[in-house]
Formats: sequence, structure tokens, C-alpha cells
Amino acid sequence: MLGYAGIDRANFGCVHFVRNSDIDGSEREIFGKVRHENIRIAYVDACDLIGALTHVTNLIGRELQLPNAPYRPLYWASFIDDLGSLSDVVKGLVIVLDNAWFLLQDRGSELFDLIEAFLIQVHHWTEKNLPCHLCLQLEENSEVARF
Repeated sequence: MLGYAGIDRANFGCVHFVRNSDIDGSEREIFGKVRHENIRIAYVDACDLIGALTHVTNLIGRELQLPNAPYRPLYWASFIDDLGSLSDVVKGLVIVLDNAWFLLQDRGSELFDLIEAFLIQVHHWTEKNLPCHLCLQLEENSEVARF
């Protein structure tokens, strides 16, 4: 499928479902371009949630240094507000959630809520013609962590 192609563009398939079979080596160049354009990249490993009493929004919020993180009871409302506000200060956003299979398998509702929350706020970015992408790296991939 698409893999990580298009993460440097606005309005181009903002949610990516990436399998290891989609990775072909072009990712190094893609992520290099993203970094060069000062697009903020957040890498989070969903396996950090195994046995933890935290929420995926807290991992992402900590990685992005969002002002209201860590999030408590109203995880989604504060997270959505923070991501929308971030669009005023950075040139784009790419969130990579490695090992997304874990959330799909053990915290499916949390994963679906993350996708929905991401899509609710994405208009802040697209209205400014800024890239904003959520990349769900389904299987673990150590190369992606290095990018």
C-alpha cells in the first residue's frame, strides 16, 4: 500500500496503516525530507503500554511536549485541543505509533478513539495547508524507530 509515502504533504491520506512489507528503504529519504522541512515527528512504541496504567495520549503528549499532558479523565478533549493548538506553532506533524498491533489486540477501543480524535482535529492543519499524519506501524520495526 502507501507505507510512509505522502507524509510531507497536506491533505494526503492522513492516517497510514503501515506493515513491514510496505517498507522498501525509501523511508530514510522521506523522513529526511520531513525533518528538513521542520515537520515535528513523534515516535511512540505502543508496547510501552503493556502492563502500564497510562493512556496512549500520555505517551504522545509527552513525546510532543504538549502543554496539558499528562492527560487525566478527559483524555480526548485535552489531547484534541493540544494537537489543534500545535498547528499554530509547527510546520507539520507526523505521529508514528510503532507496534500498533498491541493496541489493536489489547486496547482496540483506545486505538479507535485515537484515530477518531486525530481525525477530529486534523482540519486545523489542513486549513493551514500543513501536513498532519498518524502512522500506525502495525508490526515492530527497529528501522522506523531510527528515522
